[in-house]
Amino acid sequence: MKLKYILLPALFLIVLNSCLDTDVLGDKCVARTVFVYMVASNLGSNLGGNIADMTAVATPENLNGGNLVVFYSKNKEEAELFEIKEGANGVITRHHIRDYENKSAISPQVMKEILTEVVAFYPADSYGMILSSHGSAWLPAGFNDMLRSFGEEDRKYMAIDELASALPDHFFDFLLFDACSMGSIECVYELRNKADYIISSPSEIIDVGFPYQKILPLLFQNTPGLTQIADEFHNFYSNYSYPYGNISIVSTGELEALAGVTRTIISAAGGEEATFNFPSLFPDLQILTYYSAPTSLYDFGDVIRRLATDEQYGLFQASLDNVVAEKRTTASTYTIQGGREDNVIPVNVYSGLSVYPVQEELAELNGWYRKLDWYKAVYE
Repeated sequence: MKLKYILLPALFLIVLNSCLDTDVLGDKCVARTVFVYMVASNLGSNLGGNIADMTAVATPENLNGGNLVVFYSKNKEEAELFEIKEGANGVITRHHIRDYENKSAISPQVMKEILTEVVAFYPADSYGMILSSHGSAWLPAGFNDMLRSFGEEDRKYMAIDELASALPDHFFDFLLFDACSMGSIECVYELRNKADYIISSPSEIIDVGFPYQKILPLLFQNTPGLTQIADEFHNFYSNYSYPYGNISIVSTGELEALAGVTRTIISAAGGEEATFNFPSLFPDLQILTYYSAPTSLYDFGDVIRRLATDEQYGLFQASLDNVVAEKRTTASTYTIQGGREDNVIPVNVYSGLSVYPVQEELAELNGWYRKLDWYKAVYE
């Protein structure tokens, strides 16, 4: 994937100018820059461990000559931009670029500003982005203290539509969410124009996060090693002390077709009202993220299976297979909110994505849901 011709004019000009500018920080126009955006909240020690794991393997060979750049926001008052690379002495370490004060990392404008700086400093033929923090899919804060959408800062959060507004269209090779529950059909559809692939989990991710010592070199391959990333994530969590971890890798170019198939099924089933009482009608409906309020998030394929005819479901599954390029699951998934024995939910079916079935009693949540691109695509 060559130099990105994107729809954000200012960023486009910065990329072009940087490729000609001798004052850029990184090597000019390398194969790929991977930008890591970390919002620490109460995850500081865990994110510190992730940075250490990245540093352990960020050799020039493993980075394929590319750039690994990290924005780490400790809190609203204190943040740093740094590069992880080998120094003149051959030691891989953090190379400080600049500090920030009073920059809210959950502000779409701030995210856009930091990304613009990174592109200016580190021009490349292609870009990937890792977003690391708390997450709660598309669910907006205000209904439950556990809901964080993406990020957390002084009990304020970035909603999925705000995140979409901060990222340029058709710019990234991949987005990787090291954040809980961001693998929902609503989230990946909202971000469908941002990256070729979205790597995420529809369930909670244990606080140690992704196994970066294994996957970081895969992100810098000329063609990112998606199958290997899914395998390494699964292998790590299958053998971890908390053996719970789900992952999916979505090919965003196929999402419009999936929305069309889903729209046909939901329309034929009766629209919104088709799922009004789903959780009570189907107590065995597969939960992928458990919340006591306002709603759990359920397996996308399992929900559609209850709505579709056999013929419809066959078409749906074929389209879903085109969207979910890779998926892996452990036998069970973990939920910090409890509500289940040992806070563990068995995973009996797994499509790779979660979904919110519209529920009659959740009028306020439904009102927010209707603002999402996914709702407009499949219900209106």
